[in-house]
Amino acid sequence: MVASALKTMLEELGCKVVGIASRVSEAEKFAHHEQLDGVLLDLNLGGEYSYDVTDILHERNIPFIILSGYDVDLLCPALADEPQMPKPFDRAPLEEMMLKVFCGQERREKRAGAASPRTRGPQKPPLKTRGELESAICLGMTRFEQEYMGRGPHDCQSYLINDLLMVRMKGVMTAAEQHLVESLPPEKGRDLLKQVRTQMMEGARKQIDSMIQVITGVQVRSLHHDISTRTGEEVVVFTLSEEPTCRWEMSRRDR
Repeated sequence: MVASALKTMLEELGCKVVGIASRVSEAEKFAHHEQLDGVLLDLNLGGEYSYDVTDILHERNIPFIILSGYDVDLLCPALADEPQMPKPFDRAPLEEMMLKVFCGQERREKRAGAASPRTRGPQKPPLKTRGELESAICLGMTRFEQEYMGRGPHDCQSYLINDLLMVRMKGVMTAAEQHLVESLPPEKGRDLLKQVRTQMMEGARKQIDSMIQVITGVQVRSLHHDISTRTGEEVVVFTLSEEPTCRWEMSRRDR
């Protein structure tokens, strides 16, 4: 989920994404065989630590940035001096670190000297409209439901109102959850499902917060969640640290 949001961000910056590795074995193949200008690497890939990947990158002199929620200095002191970006992270600092680590000051100056005045220096990606942000958030939350909960919603809508973000998903209950609710007294089945869903949502908070932060460019302050066992509708409300900056979008009336 976070990797997909990162891929979109990188492509907006003009990068070519060679691939996404969710396992150490996949990451090792990329590190061994691909021509790479830089790597964004999580230390935990599918429950395995990616230390062997860092060894390959060192051997091939490929720069990398560690994206991790762990304390790298304590977990692996040998990597303490490597560029690190703790999760969740803001978009702007990551862009700045990528320019510094992947391009290098000397290469940037050389490139800027050969560029025309209009294209000199790093180009900022265009701001998204509110509708584009809402669409990207729906895509991210749908992927989360599919990959983490086991079933994606039939329909997903998101509403960004100042610093408040609401995501409304219909048809999220799995067959096992439906059977559980039907096999128990109404109140007990409802309460049990709400508790399980809430616990699963809290267990994935880091991933969800990172995904929302990558898309909107602002941090998540709090998350509120509820699900209806009668309609199968799930609502997730985020309060953000500030209102995301959006490109103005002309309404149909204005046109």
